[in-house]
Amino acid sequence: MAEESVRLRNIEDERVLITGITGIHGWPLFRLLQKMLPGDRLVGIGPPGMRMPTGDAVVQCCVADMQRLAEIKKRFAPTLVIHAAGVCDLDVCEERPRWADLINRQGTAVLAELFSDAARFVYLSTDLVFSGNAPPAGGYAEHHQPDPVSVAGKTFLAGERELLTRSPACTIIRLGLPMGASVTHDKGGLDWIEGRFRKNRRVTLFSDEFRSVLSTKDAARCVVECIAGELRGVFHLGGPESLSLHQLGSMIIAGGGYRQDLLDGILRCEEKNGPPRIGDVTLNSGKIARHLSRPPSGWRYGME
Repeated sequence: MAEESVRLRNIEDERVLITGITGIHGWPLFRLLQKMLPGDRLVGIGPPGMRMPTGDAVVQCCVADMQRLAEIKKRFAPTLVIHAAGVCDLDVCEERPRWADLINRQGTAVLAELFSDAARFVYLSTDLVFSGNAPPAGGYAEHHQPDPVSVAGKTFLAGERELLTRSPACTIIRLGLPMGASVTHDKGGLDWIEGRFRKNRRVTLFSDEFRSVLSTKDAARCVVECIAGELRGVFHLGGPESLSLHQLGSMIIAGGGYRQDLLDGILRCEEKNGPPRIGDVTLNSGKIARHLSRPPSGWRYGME
């Protein structure tokens, strides 16, 4: 399905509020919605103090600021909330666990408390809710029990549970590793790795940390199709390939023509004083694929 042909059911009746529009997966989704919705039927929320797009449809607001969000609810009255905000930087979350909890758990609880009575709720979660230490054959499916090892994973899982308590009919989509350029050019795996290569700085990546990689543009397309299909429940959304971080680094070197000697690979057990790392959190996306016009695609350098 071409991006231009994607349509929400009853599009002219929807009023969409989306959080996390400066995030690596939130920005392409916001841009896609801008093409599909009239300007007065879309509001995007980004974090205070961050460089972000301007315009009538953009608001800077912390997702845990109940008073500010209540004002937005009163003024805009959304019928659909897409919660794409969250902090998943492992180092930052381990160093600032209260802040991670504020954004990932409390922010989700506040949004659900305010909006779930009047709006359909879609939450974009993460594969970090799994440890990857004993990966099931065929990848993690929706029925597998989460067992996060990091603060990031634990607080995202706590956010899921806060939402399910307040809005049992919600939609939770756990994303694999989204790859693509960010709006601020300094977020996400691609920007960080390529940014160092451009400066001839070395990058060390794990060869035993595997994730289902998908492009951010295709993730946006799949999320919109799920909304159009009015799916409810928990779904996994990852690309067809499970790649290690080191393999991703090699792809960026090959695609960008960078020096091969800038990339080093290590095992998780070889890292000293780092945050808890996942192992193989390959996602089984069979459930969600049955509702899509085509399965989620992977990522290749230059496709974004």
